[in-house]
Amino acid sequence: MDLEVALYPVVEALAPHSLPDGLIGSLTREFARLLQSPSMSHAMLQAVVDSFKLQAPYSPDGARRWQKLTKIIESLHEIGREEDRIKYLSTFQSMVMENSSIPSPEYAGRHVSLANIGGLDGHDKLLSPLRPMSLQAESFENLDKLSDRRSLLSSQRGYALNREYNNVSLSTLASRYYLKMISEEDMLKVISYTLLATTTELFQLAFNKITIPNGITNSESGLLHSIFEAVLIYQNLKFKIDEQKHNKSISPMKKALIIQVESELQKYVKVVNGLSAYSRVDSLKQLYFELYDHIIALRFHFRYMETFEETSGDAFLSHSDSLRLHGDVIIRRICTKIFKSLLSFYFEYLINWLTMGKLEATYHEFFIVATDYNSLCIRLEPTKIPGFVPRSVADEIYIIGKTFLFLSRYCRELHRSNEISKKYSLIYRSLCSEAQLAEFYDTVHTHYQEIVRFTNDTLLHKFYYKQVVFVLKDILLMGKGDLIDILIQKAEGILGMPSASLSGHRLTRLLQEAVQQSSLSNLLNKIDENHVVNGLDARILDLGHGSLGWDVFTLDYVVDTPLSVVLNVNRDGGKKEYLRIFNLLWRFKKNDYFYNKEWLNSNQLVRNFKKMDRHRPLIKDLLSKLSRINVLRTQVQNFSYKVESFCFRCIIDKSFQEFEKKLIFCSNSSQNENELPLSIIKLKNGALMLDGILRPHFQHTEAQSAISPSINIENTSQQPNIDELDSIHDEYLNNILSHKLLSSGMDKKIGAVSGQPYASSLIFLLNMAFEFITFHTALNDVAHEVFIQLNLNSQQHLDILLSRFNSVLRNIVSRYKMLMENLQVFARDLKKDGDEELGSLSRSLS
Repeated sequence: MDLEVALYPVVEALAPHSLPDGLIGSLTREFARLLQSPSMSHAMLQAVVDSFKLQAPYSPDGARRWQKLTKIIESLHEIGREEDRIKYLSTFQSMVMENSSIPSPEYAGRHVSLANIGGLDGHDKLLSPLRPMSLQAESFENLDKLSDRRSLLSSQRGYALNREYNNVSLSTLASRYYLKMISEEDMLKVISYTLLATTTELFQLAFNKITIPNGITNSESGLLHSIFEAVLIYQNLKFKIDEQKHNKSISPMKKALIIQVESELQKYVKVVNGLSAYSRVDSLKQLYFELYDHIIALRFHFRYMETFEETSGDAFLSHSDSLRLHGDVIIRRICTKIFKSLLSFYFEYLINWLTMGKLEATYHEFFIVATDYNSLCIRLEPTKIPGFVPRSVADEIYIIGKTFLFLSRYCRELHRSNEISKKYSLIYRSLCSEAQLAEFYDTVHTHYQEIVRFTNDTLLHKFYYKQVVFVLKDILLMGKGDLIDILIQKAEGILGMPSASLSGHRLTRLLQEAVQQSSLSNLLNKIDENHVVNGLDARILDLGHGSLGWDVFTLDYVVDTPLSVVLNVNRDGGKKEYLRIFNLLWRFKKNDYFYNKEWLNSNQLVRNFKKMDRHRPLIKDLLSKLSRINVLRTQVQNFSYKVESFCFRCIIDKSFQEFEKKLIFCSNSSQNENELPLSIIKLKNGALMLDGILRPHFQHTEAQSAISPSINIENTSQQPNIDELDSIHDEYLNNILSHKLLSSGMDKKIGAVSGQPYASSLIFLLNMAFEFITFHTALNDVAHEVFIQLNLNSQQHLDILLSRFNSVLRNIVSRYKMLMENLQVFARDLKKDGDEELGSLSRSLS
């Protein structure tokens, strides 16, 4: 509000009644000029008041009014800011109106001011207040009331009773308030330049700022604020687009988004030029209506470009996809257009990966990421999968590209893999549109089935996956113990030597001989050219100085690519699960070998002593002690047999059977899904037999006649892919090592009686059993020396030997008692576990 406008009602209310109405406006202008002058003084104010006093007759009431009016102006001069003066005048005028009342008709002809009727003279506080009543902005409600009071004040001066005044229009009365206002026509003449971010004299334009002149009404100013939003957004978007055009590192998807935004800006410019050229706009309201849709579109694109640098292209694609069904038609149209534009580039990422396994130039906008591209260390990022791609389809896409790399790099199946890729590349290229997404996904599924089927067939027949899996079980997990028995017999001499003197080449040669003499000899000279057997190797562990060959010897199996990708036997940094299992089973085999060896030695000694006729009481005592020790050895050996049998039957073999069931492609090549299973039952001793009479099944016969040499495609949807092959093999080994009896990790089972993990208790018992057999070996050695002395009829060292014999005998009995006590504690631990299988083992050990 202008100061002169705000001052006029106050001067009109306080000026003497004798002052002509025509001079009130002049007096108000003079007061306003003085207040706006920085050099205003009391003398200058008094001079203006004296000049207007001469225009009105003197009266005591008039003198008091001139005095009060002078004090009001001086009070306003003390307020520095013009805005605060206007607020003060508004407050003062409100207080004047609150002390006013409607005049009676008898006063109408004399133009009596309401300020006197309300006793204005008694309110000197209105003339020189210490501070304005309120320096806060008036609300619209107060402004409306203030307008009513001004009208009331004007009517109280007699205007309302003047018929001539009633004939004047409202526009004529308000015209003096709009004399300095800018007309709407003048604004419309130049606003088209402003809308195109060109500065004009009326609307000064800077970056992110437009100056609206003071001479504009509030309603028009509000419209301009809404209209000029388009200009400011246009400025920002144009600046960002020009900046990103020179950025060569942005992805094609983000370049497409820039093109889309630039297209929207060009459309906006075209609309503005069209409105200006054909004079289609007659008012600001119409202009705002014409630009409304474009303002919404510009606002939407501005929000997109706000986070342009830190947002990837696939995030824009997913966001636009989620808004394609938005309730606003404009947003839906924009997002659909953006989605179609970005989708074409995303299809390039998909097709390059599906047909060539390429991840280059994806600009981190793809849901498949390579940590080590050369070694197939590729992972799927679930958070980056677009909303329009189902998770199951994303998994298949991931496997297809990874399998292509697996076939071409490791399996050397370049010809067949390229044939599959070319075949599906043509199909994918023909389905690169939004409307054909469903067909695209169906093609992905078919592609997945075909490439998985071919990969499994390659692993099975070219790289002997199934044979290698069984060899790993038969050798490293001792599924066929005859190889280990033969190897121990051949390597007995060097296994007892210090580890520093062992030769790996010699152990390897002995291993080759053991293979030729064991049941594994049926794998030699086959169609695989000994590929499966040649992976077997003998190793020596580095356990430090002083270790014997028994402690450092181990078997290993070298799995080369491509099988090493799906069988983690020798993977760098792997867990070496096979080595851990073999080392445990090796303890059983080592103890069992010494059990049998000392049993033979002891039997030979007993036969030798029985042949002697002399010294019968001594020989009888020796034979009795040796026989009793043999009974103790048998009980210790039975303990080892029971635990070894449990480990293989209930842990290893059980886990392997579950693992084998998941290798569906191994059975599909020789069995049809329509083949009916046989009904069998399990006896108490664990043997399996047919349940009832085996009758012929015609369906079985028909199914067999329909079997083709190739794998049934309908079944291949369940075939495991390379990641699943790796996963189920890991699961198979983890199931073994995570068993309560073998687990030594964080989830190890603690015995309720001993307070020790089951695995630790088992190792401790095996070590004690080996100590027992070591003492038994020493006892047999001493008994053999006693036999020699008795046979030579020599008494020279006999007493010493008999003393040693009794000493070793006491040690072996003590070791046996300690072993049995710990074995009973171990059995109680297993019994209290609550597991049925462990409970059965506990009963057999008790």
